[in-house]
Amino acid sequence: MLACVFEGKNEWQIREIPEPKPLPHEVLIRVKAAGICGTDIHILKGEYFQDFPIVAGHEFSGEVVEVGEKVTQFRLGDRVTADPNIFCDRCYYCKINKNNHCLNLQAVGVTRGGAFAELVPVPEKCVFPLSSRLTFEEGALAEPLACVVYGVERSGIRPGEKVLIFGAGPIGLLLATLFRASGASLVVMVDVSEKKLHLAKNLGADEVILADGREGEKIRKIAPQGFEIVVDATGIPAVMEREWEFVEPDGTFLLFGVAPRGSKISLDPYEVFRKDLHIIGSFAVKKTMQYSLNMLEGGKVEVKNLISATYPLREFGKALEDVLTNPDHLKVQIVF
Repeated sequence: MLACVFEGKNEWQIREIPEPKPLPHEVLIRVKAAGICGTDIHILKGEYFQDFPIVAGHEFSGEVVEVGEKVTQFRLGDRVTADPNIFCDRCYYCKINKNNHCLNLQAVGVTRGGAFAELVPVPEKCVFPLSSRLTFEEGALAEPLACVVYGVERSGIRPGEKVLIFGAGPIGLLLATLFRASGASLVVMVDVSEKKLHLAKNLGADEVILADGREGEKIRKIAPQGFEIVVDATGIPAVMEREWEFVEPDGTFLLFGVAPRGSKISLDPYEVFRKDLHIIGSFAVKKTMQYSLNMLEGGKVEVKNLISATYPLREFGKALEDVLTNPDHLKVQIVF
């Protein structure tokens, strides 16, 4: 089958690889749509916890083409998507409901073959039915939305609180939508792209601010005392370093964006102490995939406008260039 193989740091090629066969508890999925995530870029750059070579791609949907002998919930032709995180359900963290920190964590497209290929095998326990009301492209956004559901849950938002989000890409826009749905009284978004900010405004952001060097002044004018919740959805350490200053006392700084592994930011520990700050991370998902699908299927979250371009697998290079060089790109997907 045809696949995009990340051969090493910043090295990839489209080539034929052996077709996988599902194990007894696995479902073999013919991929229909697979999104390129910031994590995939980190993997390609050698900034994540993968080993090379690897077929990346963990945001995907498709059709079941084969099932293992012990699979009971799925049949050939079923439309599906999947949670790429495979928890052992036996280790210390799994037993105390911290599954996303599983000591034996495996992940489709990170530690094992992913969806930048025609076929991908996934354990049955990680596969979810995809409603016919959703396109495959929409279904491929269920996983990033599931990550956002977990992040909003981690933030501990209470009705009436104010939220400031840096980064108006697909994740930032999904965060804005869910924070509004969770009772935020004010959602403000900051980005370098006017096009993305225009979309953010159309999707319900109360205020949008262009990051032009004067954003701090504009932010303080909107909320002089700060925000209960400030979220990073950029993954850029230099940006993160400035964001926490806008958190009001006893507020939360949610680091959602994925920074390169080993990067550093500077914080004033006295200010963290004096302001009673909560600094929160949000890693992957923790049994939130079904909630994501519930919202998509119920029309509570709109994701069609978040897809800015689609490319066939053989044009992966063009898709990658779009992601890396186009400041206005949103979700770029590989379609089959």
